[in-house]
Amino acid sequence: MHGEKSEAEDVGVALSDVPPMRDLAFSILSLLVDAAASHMRVEIAGVVPSTHTEGPASGSSMREARAAIDAANAMLSAVREVMEMDALRAIESMLTQVQIEYVRQAGRST
Repeated sequence: MHGEKSEAEDVGVALSDVPPMRDLAFSILSLLVDAAASHMRVEIAGVVPSTHTEGPASGSSMREARAAIDAANAMLSAVREVMEMDALRAIESMLTQVQIEYVRQAGRST
């Protein structure tokens, strides 16, 4: 209709400015894995090291790590089909490492 703006125009975002879902998914998944590793105070290959790597993670930090891991797993299952194979393998590898570390630390605290 003449004179009406689309929703994208209303918020000032052109559709060409929105990155492809595969790129957004990789970025968000990387951030979630990094958050989990940081909360557990561990370094994971492929993840920027946390600045707080001394000592075991606290109970609240482990809850934060678990939330990040769960969110990453849920998102990964939702976006798996749109991701490129190399990116998918990288995320799966980092997520597996952080999950193993979570189990290791959770086992120590019980």
